Amino acid sequence: MSAILGCVHFDGAPVDPPGFLAALSALDHYGNHGTSSAFLEGCAFGHQRLDVTPAAAFENQPLEEEGIILVADAILDNREALCDQLGIERRFRDTLPDSRLILLAYRRWGRDCVRRLLGDFAFALWDAHERSLLCARDHIGARPLYCLRQGDRFYFASDQRAFKAWPGLSLAIDESSVAAFLVAPGYCHTLSFFRDAYPLAAGCALRVDRHGLTMDTYWSPEEAVSVRYARREDYAEHFRELLMRAVGDRLDVTTKVASHLSGGLDSSGVTVLASQLLQAQGRRLDSCYAWSPPVSSRYPLPGAGRRDEREVIERICRQEALECHFGHTTGADFLAYLERDMAVDGNVDVFEELGVMRVAEKRGARVMLSGWGGDESATFDIRGYPGYLLTHGHWWKLLRLTREAAGGIRRPRMMARFLWQQGIVPCLPDSLFARYTPYGDPGGSSPLYRQALIERFPEALSMRGPAWRLYPDPMRVQSLLLRHGHLGSRMSTWAHWSAEYGLIYRYPLTDRRLLEFTLGLPPDLLWERGQPRRLYRDAIGQRLPPGLGKNDSANEKKRMVIREECWRLLALAAERQVFHAPCKWLDMASFRARLAQAPQGSMTANDLSDFVALCSAVRAWHLWRIYMTSTEDQF
Repeated sequence: MSAILGCVHFDGAPVDPPGFLAALSALDHYGNHGTSSAFLEGCAFGHQRLDVTPAAAFENQPLEEEGIILVADAILDNREALCDQLGIERRFRDTLPDSRLILLAYRRWGRDCVRRLLGDFAFALWDAHERSLLCARDHIGARPLYCLRQGDRFYFASDQRAFKAWPGLSLAIDESSVAAFLVAPGYCHTLSFFRDAYPLAAGCALRVDRHGLTMDTYWSPEEAVSVRYARREDYAEHFRELLMRAVGDRLDVTTKVASHLSGGLDSSGVTVLASQLLQAQGRRLDSCYAWSPPVSSRYPLPGAGRRDEREVIERICRQEALECHFGHTTGADFLAYLERDMAVDGNVDVFEELGVMRVAEKRGARVMLSGWGGDESATFDIRGYPGYLLTHGHWWKLLRLTREAAGGIRRPRMMARFLWQQGIVPCLPDSLFARYTPYGDPGGSSPLYRQALIERFPEALSMRGPAWRLYPDPMRVQSLLLRHGHLGSRMSTWAHWSAEYGLIYRYPLTDRRLLEFTLGLPPDLLWERGQPRRLYRDAIGQRLPPGLGKNDSANEKKRMVIREECWRLLALAAERQVFHAPCKWLDMASFRARLAQAPQGSMTANDLSDFVALCSAVRAWHLWRIYMTSTEDQF
C-alpha cells in the first residue's frame, strides 16, 4: 500500500511546487520505496510508494496517459477477472501494476469502473478532457482518503497530516464536531474535526468539477441479493470457497505475513486458514499477536470448568507451529494514546494495537491479517433473528431458541429476559427502544463538557442514545452495522499508525464477495443446533480446535488495570499542573476534580463510566492545546 496526495485548482492558478512537496513530505513514512510527484496546469499529484505485492514493484505513479492522471493506494483482489474483462494478454499480467488496471478500467467503463474493483483501495483520477476529478474509496473503507475544498480549489490526501503541512492551507477546528464527540464519543466515527475536510465515505465515488461535487454510492449492503440453495451443504461449500479465496488473495505478497489471534472465531479462522494456505505454498505465517496478557501469576488461567481464550491460542499455535506475542501494554501506553492528535489520528480507542505494531516491525512483518469486521459479516450472530421469528409467527422456533440461548427451561428468568430484550424490544418504535434497549450509551454517565459549548451546538445532544439499534430483521441490522462507520474508522486509524512501522493491515472477512454472500443468507442459518455462527464453523471444517469463543476475562482484567494505571498517571500529571491551561470546551473545575479522583483500589462500574468521560475530556483538552490556544474567547 502507499499514500496519495493531490490538488486541483479549478480557477486555473498554478500549484506552488515547494508548498506541495512540503505537504507530500509529511507522508514520507508511508513511502519506504520512493516518493514521486507530477505537476500539470492547475493541478498536482503525489505518491508515496510501499511495495508489498509482486505487481507493486512495477508501479510508476503518478500514472499519466492521454490526458488522464492517476494516483492510487490500492491492492486489487480481482486482478485476473479484470484482466479477462479488459482483454489483457497473460504474458503482460504479472508486470501490470494495480494503478494501471484502474486506469484501464476507467477508460473502458468510465466512473462505473469502481463497481468492478474488488480489494482495498483509494484513488484519485484527473480527466483533463472532462476537466473533472474522480475520487473513490473501497466498499468497507480499508484505505483512508480525505477531501477538502476551499473556494475553487480541491485537495485530497491519504492522511490529513499533509493538509496540516501545506503552506497557506487553512485548517480550522469544527467545534460542532468537538461538541458531538464530548456528548457521544461512541457515535463520532465519521466526523471530521476540521471544518472543511472530511473522510470520503466507504463505498462512495466523488466527482469534482468547477461546478461542484457529485457523490455516488456505488456499493451498499442493502442491495445484496438473496442467496438460496436447495441443500444446506451447498451454503457451507460456497462459504468455504469464499473464505479460502478471501484469505488466499491477501497472501499474494512478497513480505512476511502476521496475524491477529484472539481465540475467537474471526481471528482464529483467519489465522488457521492463512497458515495452512501458506504452508501449501512452502511459506509460513511469521507469527500471531493477541491483546490478551501472557499467563502469569497476575493473570493466571481460570482453572477447571472455565474457559480462557489463551488456552485456545496455545492450541492453535501448537497445531500450526506458530509463535504468539501477547499484550504488554500499560497505563503509560494508554496515556500516550490520549495525548495524540485525534484530529488526524481519529478517535477510536484501540491503543493496544500500537504495541502489536512495534513488535511486528521488529520481526520484519509487513502485512498484518485481522479478523476485524467478522462480527458484521462471516460470523454475524443472531441480532434481529428473535424479533424476525416473532414477527413472522415462528413461535416454536422462537421458544426453542429462547430456551437454548438462556441455558435451559429451568432458567425461566433468563428465558424471559432474552425474549424481552432480543425478541420484543427490537419491534418497538425508536423512542421505546431507546428506553428499554440492552445496549447502553457508550459516552460515559458524567460528561465534562462546558454547557456553553452545547448551547452553541445543541444538535450534539441528539446524537446521544443506544449504542446499537436492533430491528426484527437480521439483514437490516447487519447492514446498519456495516454502515455505522466503526469499521472504516478503525481501519483508517490503523492505516495511519501502521505507516510509522512499515505495516499494512488486511481484513479478509470484509471481502466484498464474502459480505454479499453473508448478507443474502436465509435468517434460519443464524442459529442451528443450539449455536450461532454454525455455518462458519462448518465452512472451515475440522481446522479449528474446540472451545472457540469470546472468553477473555484475563484481557478484560488487564484492560481494567491499564485504565486504573492511566487514571493515576493523569492524577499525577494534574498535580504537576500539566492541565493548568484552560480549555474553553470543558468545565475545567469538574475536569480537574475528575482527574484527582483516581480510584485507589479496583475500578467499580461507576468509576469506569466516569473514566470514559474523562478520556474524552483529556483528548479534547489536547486538541485545544494543539489548535486553539491562539483563538479568542468565543464563549
